[in-house]
Amino acid sequence: LERLFAERSGVRHALAVNGGTGAIMASLVALGVGPGVEVLVPGYTFVASISAVLAVGGIPILTEIDGSLTMDPGALSEKITGRPRVIMPVHMLGNPSAMESIMAVARRHKLLVLEDCCQAVGATYRGKGIGTIGDIGAFSLNINKTITSGDGGIVITDDTGLYERAFAFHDQGHK
Repeated sequence: LERLFAERSGVRHALAVNGGTGAIMASLVALGVGPGVEVLVPGYTFVASISAVLAVGGIPILTEIDGSLTMDPGALSEKITGRPRVIMPVHMLGNPSAMESIMAVARRHKLLVLEDCCQAVGATYRGKGIGTIGDIGAFSLNINKTITSGDGGIVITDDTGLYERAFAFHDQGHK
C-alpha cells in the first residue's frame, strides 16, 4: 500500500498509519510541532485538524477561509506572530487550497507546510497532486472518504528526514 501510494502520488515516501488524525499527528511531530508551537489552521475544517494539533501540544491559530471554503492566503500574514512553525491548509470537500499563494507566504515567513488532504484524496492543484506541494501531506482512508479501507491514513513526503520522524512517531521511536 505504501509503495503504491507513494508511486501514485509521485513522492519518495508514504507511511500507512491508523487513521487521518494519526496521519496529521505524525506529520505535525515530524515537522517539529510540540508544546507551545503554533499551527495556522483554517477556521472551517473537520475537528480532527484542530484536535491533532492539541494532541501533540501545539496551539492551533484559526485563520480565515475564502469562497472556496479553504484557507484564505490573503489573510494568513495577519495571523503570523513570529511564533508559528507550520501552516496547515485543509483541502475541504475535495476542493484544493490555493497552494501557490500559501507556499509563497510560507517561504516569505520561513514556515513549513502540512497539507491536510483527509477530505480530498485524489484531488489536484494546477496539475499536481495535493499533499505533494507542501513539506508533508496527510490523508484519510476512513469509511466516508473517496478511497477507503474502512479506516486508516497515509503520510506522504519527499523528505527522508520528515519520513523518518513520522515513522518514529507512529512506531515507538523506531527508525
